[in-house]
Amino acid sequence: MKTKKQLLFRDAFLCLVMALFFISAISYMVLNLSIFNPFTGAFKDFSFLDLYYSEKMAPLKPTNNIILVNVEHADRFQIQELLVKIQEQKPKVIGMDIIFKEQKDSFVDSLLQEQLTKPNVITAKAYLDDTWDYNFFNRQKVEKSGYTNLNFNSTENVIRKFQGYKSINDTLQASLATTLVSFYKGSSWPSEKIRKKLKDENTINFVGNMDSFMTLSLEECMMAEEIPGMKDKIVLLGYLGNPHGSATDIEDKFFTPLNAKSAGKSPPDMFGVVIHANIIQMMLTDTYFTAVPKWVSIICAIILAYFGLVFFMWYNRKSSASYTLIKKISQLAITVMLLWFSLWLYKNKVVFSPEIVIAFLIISVEFIGLYILISKKLNTKYKWKSFFFYD
Repeated sequence: MKTKKQLLFRDAFLCLVMALFFISAISYMVLNLSIFNPFTGAFKDFSFLDLYYSEKMAPLKPTNNIILVNVEHADRFQIQELLVKIQEQKPKVIGMDIIFKEQKDSFVDSLLQEQLTKPNVITAKAYLDDTWDYNFFNRQKVEKSGYTNLNFNSTENVIRKFQGYKSINDTLQASLATTLVSFYKGSSWPSEKIRKKLKDENTINFVGNMDSFMTLSLEECMMAEEIPGMKDKIVLLGYLGNPHGSATDIEDKFFTPLNAKSAGKSPPDMFGVVIHANIIQMMLTDTYFTAVPKWVSIICAIILAYFGLVFFMWYNRKSSASYTLIKKISQLAITVMLLWFSLWLYKNKVVFSPEIVIAFLIISVEFIGLYILISKKLNTKYKWKSFFFYD
């Protein structure tokens, strides 16, 4: 005959199994039925990482080794003039977040091509609709180019992750940021460990928006006699609004965790070239996030939910009068603690999503009442032994 303690642990396990079946069924329905699409879309666009940045918990620091130059809506002749001006400042490497897809004026194109084929210029390409978009002159010669795709998952609207290397059509391709950093640091970078890490999706460690980087408008760059700050630096050319830094210009702008509104409607907050700059800065400083695998979160959730069930089942029988109040207070306290813990981990460059653990803990405990009802019926009909009916 089982002891009271054995029955408690068994009942907690059976209640947990019931909760797991329910959670699995609901998850399947939400993910696979179109009626739930608005809800899944809303949840996909939210992450506690957004709260970490939007509430200024991340220390945003200015950088001095990356300079951004706004090309605005300049024509090709102006851009080649800009490149000549920048090369005079002797930067270590120049990155182009622009693709000149089609040929136009042959004379101007030849001048532009001359600048874009300089040894220290890294050009852009993009993988769109299963095909590559290259500059008009280098469709075959692309070793000095990197893809500018920020998100290969088109269902996600917020840019939180990036992939430094991606296998496309059985060929390992490098991102623009990866190619630039490799040129800047030399052939010894990346190490095998970093290369392996960059083949997976990584959470971007944002250092800030435009205010964290030295930015120059096209006019500022062309009017300056010299720009000493560019020497031996990474110079990125891309679109930064027209006029320069315009908050209302949403061309080539994306949603990021730095958005002032972590929930609700808001305009995109960061230009694509600034996101590339954040990725480059993270690579230069080796300040990567470490992600807690999803399976680890699930195991932690199951273990915590089980011991939570043991405690609340015991308390339910010990003091049924105050059980509901204590349960609700405990659920709230545990939720707050887990959120605080996840934000603390973010601060220490560890990505842990507490949603799974919170859901398991809250939902499983709510099944205690149903389990008692089922046990009562089984006890009446089949003399089912349970912790709740143990004398």
